[in-house]
Amino acid sequence: MIIKIVEHWDEVLDTFLQAERDIYFREEYVRLYESESEKAVCCIVNDGDQTMLFPFLSRTFDYQDQSLHDFETAYGYGGPIWSNADNQFKAVALQGMVEELKKQNYIAGFVRFHPLLANYEGFSVCRLIEDRKTVAINLSLDENDIWMHEIHTKNRNVIKKGEKSGLTFVVDNDYKYLPEFIRLYDATMDKLDAADFYYFKQQYYEELVKSLPNSFLGVVLYEGKVVSAAIFMYEGEYGHYHLSGSDVTALKLSPNNFMLWHAALELKRRDVKVFHLGGGTTSAEDDSLFCFKSRFSKHTYQFCLGKLIFNEQLYQNICSDWEAKNPDKVEHYKHFLLKYKY
Repeated sequence: MIIKIVEHWDEVLDTFLQAERDIYFREEYVRLYESESEKAVCCIVNDGDQTMLFPFLSRTFDYQDQSLHDFETAYGYGGPIWSNADNQFKAVALQGMVEELKKQNYIAGFVRFHPLLANYEGFSVCRLIEDRKTVAINLSLDENDIWMHEIHTKNRNVIKKGEKSGLTFVVDNDYKYLPEFIRLYDATMDKLDAADFYYFKQQYYEELVKSLPNSFLGVVLYEGKVVSAAIFMYEGEYGHYHLSGSDVTALKLSPNNFMLWHAALELKRRDVKVFHLGGGTTSAEDDSLFCFKSRFSKHTYQFCLGKLIFNEQLYQNICSDWEAKNPDKVEHYKHFLLKYKY
């Protein structure tokens, strides 16, 4: 068995079957979230024709004259993906990765697993947390069946009302409406009082447009004005509702309902089989965003988090020192595995 930590892995990813991979595992996507302290890398484990890929953002930091590392998967979804792998290889590959990261002075790692791929199953090397449910539309049906059997009756009425009100949908492959989208997205995050984590710099958008050709901006216009817009991404069988913003003054027109329906049709035209809408802002079953997304499909998937600690004693020492120096942050970050980053 060969275990490597590499900076480039798309060539290996391209050997995976379409159902085994997704855009979140592409090096161009993970690299969008690099920073001065975090670098996109991938652990590749190979044994004959069986392969595991595990991309993540690796961080290097100093503690008591030691150079240490930790990691987390990029915004969205990550974890391991497999090619031609049986359960025995999966278990051995994961344990091999853990041992390799221990050797390289990794302290801890935080994983956001991929709900559609359910790659948390069998991941026994970490503490697993069932976080929330997500929603996805089955696009393998024909258009009429999607409309009748996936979209809730009341939602169909809302979408038809939006069309009668004069809403129009634009597929913006060239991102001509990007400035309007950024303005709406930031305003939406302001309204939600979102954490800094959910805001992105101009460079992020420029890199996304340049490096992710399998994406487009879905735009809803009303009387010539952008009232809702979102970035949609896809690869192979899977499409995703990535970032979204809307004009609060136009919400009575339900532009987001209208947008998601037409985005679903566009992704279907691009041979996407499953359109993942994600989950709510919380894990509550009555979360308003989750309820909104549930009107587009009855199909739900489990989103899980994983927490790995490679050196328990050293990890506890680092956290204790951080808590002593940052008493004002302890309560807010008490459930964060990598709390000492903040």
